[in-house]
Amino acid sequence: MDVKAGRYTANYPDDFVVLFIGLRMNSIWRITEWLPVFRAAFSMTKEALALPSTPLLKSNTVWSVSDPRLFFFVQHWRSFDELQKWANDADLEHKPAKKAFFKRTAYNGHVGVWHEAYEVPAGRFEAIYANMPRMSLASVGTYRELRATSRAKDRMGDSQAH
Repeated sequence: MDVKAGRYTANYPDDFVVLFIGLRMNSIWRITEWLPVFRAAFSMTKEALALPSTPLLKSNTVWSVSDPRLFFFVQHWRSFDELQKWANDADLEHKPAKKAFFKRTAYNGHVGVWHEAYEVPAGRFEAIYANMPRMSLASVGTYRELRATSRAKDRMGDSQAH
């Protein structure tokens, strides 16, 4: 990833969904319980990104500094309906992985899973990247340089604010 010196913003012309989804290794020594969940998470993400006309725009993996047992993804999806359709498609990995999780470990407390989904209306977000590579929403939307006088309230909802 090439670092872009300066200040940039990202715009995405449509509504989208931000999904935080992850796992926590509550019992670190229960490798046979958390490792399959960990592997499945990466495999499902890879599968979703490889779909023709994928509804998953971008996925970034995060390892928590405050809780090193916590890994999660920050994902941008085209819509909540498409996210739900993907999650419930019996021909894809998510549904069997979810079933296996509930059978293996969901009720014993050894591995935690969580997600939060946020629908973002078009133009109702603000993004700024200073001396960063093109990443996250900037990698799927338009990306342009900002003037030094640019302010967050001017950028919110206005794809042409500089």
